[in-house]
Amino acid sequence: MPGLEIEQIVQMLTSLESRAIKVHALQCSKLRHRRSTCALCADHCPVKAITWEESLQVDPEKCTGCGICAAVCPTGALEARNPTNLELCTRIQELAKTETSIVFACPTYLRGAEGADDRRLRVNCLGRLDESILAGALSVGIQSVRLLAGACASCPHAIGLAVAEQVTHRTNALLGAFGISARIRVSLEPPCAPEPPAQPSAPSAGLSRRSFFRLLTRETARKAAVGVESILGIPNARTQKPEKGELPAALPAKRRLLLAALRRIGKSVAAESPADGGLWARFGFKEACNGCQMCAFFCPTGALSKVQEGGKVGVTFRTSHCTACRLCQEICDCGAVTLSSTVDLSKVLADSVDVLLMQEVKACPWLESPEERIKRILSEMFPNGNSRSGL
Repeated sequence: MPGLEIEQIVQMLTSLESRAIKVHALQCSKLRHRRSTCALCADHCPVKAITWEESLQVDPEKCTGCGICAAVCPTGALEARNPTNLELCTRIQELAKTETSIVFACPTYLRGAEGADDRRLRVNCLGRLDESILAGALSVGIQSVRLLAGACASCPHAIGLAVAEQVTHRTNALLGAFGISARIRVSLEPPCAPEPPAQPSAPSAGLSRRSFFRLLTRETARKAAVGVESILGIPNARTQKPEKGELPAALPAKRRLLLAALRRIGKSVAAESPADGGLWARFGFKEACNGCQMCAFFCPTGALSKVQEGGKVGVTFRTSHCTACRLCQEICDCGAVTLSSTVDLSKVLADSVDVLLMQEVKACPWLESPEERIKRILSEMFPNGNSRSGL
């Protein structure tokens, strides 16, 4: 971005970090490459705390912690917390032991009705929810999920309702590929009436209400820490250490949770995902590809990796790790990258890897070592093998 160094962009992004938002700046596609057109966080921020125009502008004082930016970010640069996705999934898993339905609502909806219904899960905004949470609920035995949206019309975060409706549609369509009927819906209901002010009571020898909820918070955090592997099915490692000269790549927590949920569902799956799903993309390339492998170098989630075998260079593509951020397509100098919104879900579940070989090594001078480059230049300058000829 004009006039901004990478370090400055990192500092600005990191200034958004709060109790509600965790920032993984190096995952941001705009930071990874200047050609990225992604501006989803800015486009959906209801208070315009984030703007991407000629440069990045962040006003952390405006941020209300609604979490919408984290839900729409495809690469995991922004991650919701307080509660995190994992904490929400842990709570849902506990509820599934006794309940068959759950309800999500925002603080505005629940104001004055705290504790009235244990099945009501408080989130900062309905737009903060993503597919990993909704599909995750059904994967642990919940039969129906409702998102209570009665307070959205007059809320400053009203755009969150549109995001929630889109996520609900995508999740239902995805579950339909597994033969599961739509069980997630957005409900328009009037907000709860405030409770009358509490009357003072005599001190009790037991826990006070405040102490009880503090204890409950600590216990939930403890269970979340214990439940990482049981929910994800994999260790809670976020990033693999990159090799020297490579950029770090990490699969967002919400994608790991979604994959774990789909594998738990484990029923027969349709051959392809819904065409408008927007959760994955199928990578391909045209003959114009020159084998530079920059698509793999800049991929933020590790869906693309460099490969070289049989005298050819190319990339490997892991469908399950693709979040359809489209950075690979935007940065390709040759316009050779193709992306399809329809993917084979069986490859997603199997975590399969496709090897795509694009060019012969000899056609890719950037892959040469310094010694090989010198030898090639000398051979081109002196085709007869006599370096002294002409001197």
